[in-house]
Formats: sequence, C-alpha cells, structure tokens
Amino acid sequence: MYLYLVTLLVSLFAFSAVAAEPPIRLGMSAPLSTKAGALGKDYRDGANLVFQQANISGGIQGRPIELVCLDDGYEPVQTVNNTRQLLSDPKLSALFGYVGTPTVNAVLPLLRKSRVPFIAPFTGAQLIRQSQDDFVFNFRASYAEEIQRQVAQLVDQQGIRRIGLLVQADEFGASVERLILDALKQRQLSPLIITRYQRNTDDIGTAVHQLRSASLELVMTVGHYQAIANAIETAQQHDFHPAYSVVSFTGVTELRKKLKPPYVVYASTVMPFPEANSASRLVQAYLAAARKTGSHTPSDVGLEGFTSATLVMSALKACGKDISRQCLLKQLPLQRIDDFPLSYQMHSHQASDQVFMFRMTEKSVTEIFE
Repeated sequence: MYLYLVTLLVSLFAFSAVAAEPPIRLGMSAPLSTKAGALGKDYRDGANLVFQQANISGGIQGRPIELVCLDDGYEPVQTVNNTRQLLSDPKLSALFGYVGTPTVNAVLPLLRKSRVPFIAPFTGAQLIRQSQDDFVFNFRASYAEEIQRQVAQLVDQQGIRRIGLLVQADEFGASVERLILDALKQRQLSPLIITRYQRNTDDIGTAVHQLRSASLELVMTVGHYQAIANAIETAQQHDFHPAYSVVSFTGVTELRKKLKPPYVVYASTVMPFPEANSASRLVQAYLAAARKTGSHTPSDVGLEGFTSATLVMSALKACGKDISRQCLLKQLPLQRIDDFPLSYQMHSHQASDQVFMFRMTEKSVTEIFE
C-alpha cells in the first residue's frame, strides 16, 4: 500500500510538472470528415500514440507535446484558412503531418513566407521536394519512386501492356499521371485510355464506363480509398474485372475494408504493411502502442504517422534544452529508426526512399519482392 501511494504521488507530481511547462505545439491540417476522413484520422491517431506516451513519461525537458489538428475536409481553401490560424499562434513550434497534394500546394505560398518547419506531410509530390525549401522535412518516399516500382513490377516483370488510368482531377492526380506517362513512355508504351473524376465526389460511373470501353488488363489509379473502392465496385457490377494499382495515399488498409470479392489490387506503399510485416520491429512497436491504448485500429497510414512522430520526438530529445525551430530542422535529418533504413537526401529534403509492393486479394496480402 505504501509503495502504491508513493508511486501515485510521483506520477501526479510528474504530470503536474509537465502540465506547468509551456507545450511544444505542432499544428496539423488534415481531412477528418468527408470521404477522405480516415486518412487524416489515421495519421493523427498514429502520431498521437507517440506524443501521448511521451507526455505520460514527462514530455521533453518537462514540456508536453501538443498536436493541434484542424479539419480541412481535403479542400484546399479550408487548408489555407487552417494554416493561417495555426501560424497566428506565437507558441507554434512546427507544422506537422498535412494530408494531401492539392491542400499542401494551396498553402505553399504561406509556408515559404513564414518558413515555419513543415514536417512529414502525407504526400509524395515533387512540389514539396524543392531544393530551396529548406524549412521542409519529408519523411516518406516520393510518388516518383512509387510509380517506378509499380511499372517495373507490373510492366517489366509481369508483362502487362493493356493499361488504363483512373485519375483524381486535381494537382495530386496530375502530378502522378505525369509520372505514370513518363514511366510508360520509357518503355515505348502509353495508356489505352485516361479517365478522371472530381475530388470528394461519388460520381465515378462515367469514368468507369469509359474504362470498360477498352479491353484492359490493368487500371492504374490515383485517388483515395473511397473513390477507388467505388470505382472497383461499379466495375464489378458491370462484369469488368481488370487488376488495379494504387499508390500509398489511397490508404491501403481502408481500401481493403471496403472492397468486395473478387479483386486483385497491386499497392505501392512507403511503409511496411502492418498485416503482412509482423517481423518488422517498427511494426511491432506500432502494434504494441496501438494495443496499449485500445482506441486505434492499426493501418498503413497510422504507421506512417507513428513513424513520423517518432522521428520528431527523437529530434526534440537531441535538441535537449535548446528546443527551437532551427534545432528541430537541424536534428531531423540525423535521426534513425530501429530497423527502417533512412538515407537523407538534401536536395529533396527527404529521409526515406523505401517503397514496398503488395498484391492484395480478398484472401491475402502478399508482399512482392524485387
């Protein structure tokens, strides 16, 4: 009993000490509602597994980590409004975990003016990998690296030639579409058909109808989980059954929840897939943290949030008492993560070039090795 009381008093004292210190505040704008909402929630919740555990343990130099996440609905105008609100906070240490290419593109002028650290956005687009933007720290591999891996596997290795594209009609879709066209052109190929649909809409029937007019082996898609699931289901209803490919932004875990058999989906990801990589120590740490809280369902996007937050915590610890924006940007490229290889590329401000490839059916998720 005495030992229990002592432990309780020490814990309460530690919490009070952390709460009394000014927070290290991180600002995030992401979709928490609309059809892409799971992407923002999963990334935020994966990151908070790290930040909340750090706060329980006393924070950083007695300072708690506070992640302020505002909902932008995956709409660029709201992302701009959210970013202005976040940047107006004098206690803001950095922006973290923004979700989406069109939304990040919309706030780039604000970011370049403020030069507040912009850490681990959930996008592989080239527009946020410019050498002059030294306030940016990208954790993940780029879409260019993902598309090269997809085409090498599906075209070079499997010999697929009859390819169509289903593309979200915005900066995200346009940027990845260019990468696909370039990769195919290098192989003297081009898509038989390119179809597009509007962001945050269910109106995908016309695009699927156009795809059905071609005899396709593969539909390479650019979009989030809900739109791609709707497209696949619509195609199934019309007895159209090509294979599909998706990039990491789709949200592989959420997509698989929504698909109905039969289907074959090839997914490039920038993280190990939790369901298929149980031997990874990083995945094990993530799953253990999720089990401890009991409130977070593991996903590929959640793992990325967890890993990005782990890097942030490591950098903050390395700064010691000198927790400043400048120190954070200096320390982030120097950090390492367990069994996940990192190799910082200064020109693109990018820490990881890891790309994984999976084949998904209703029965299994199987990693494809090079």
